[in-house]
Amino acid sequence: MDEAMQFFWAMVDATQAALIGLNLVPVSLTALIIGLGLGGQRYLLKTLLAAVPAILIAAVWPKVYGMNPIWPDVTQLEAEIQIGVQLVLAWMIIRAAGSLKLVAAHATSRAPVKI
Repeated sequence: MDEAMQFFWAMVDATQAALIGLNLVPVSLTALIIGLGLGGQRYLLKTLLAAVPAILIAAVWPKVYGMNPIWPDVTQLEAEIQIGVQLVLAWMIIRAAGSLKLVAAHATSRAPVKI
């Protein structure tokens, strides 16, 4: 039982460290641009299309300040949690932006409303 509790607390610590170090701005912006710019279905493809540039932007951002890029180590649990959170957030933003785009298209159409 003691090992199970140690594993649980290790998972909690890894999740907390991943969420503290997570940068949501690049994934939010790229997902919003893709969600508003592209129409139709294929949300999984759009999610990957939004998350990959966001991960690259977050990795290369320290280069702007003259430091070395920080590439995510996918063998570490924290990096896997961060990538998962970014994918889920990108999917949610793309779905919401697509719905918003659809509502705006219906609101601006001149077709009569059927009750």
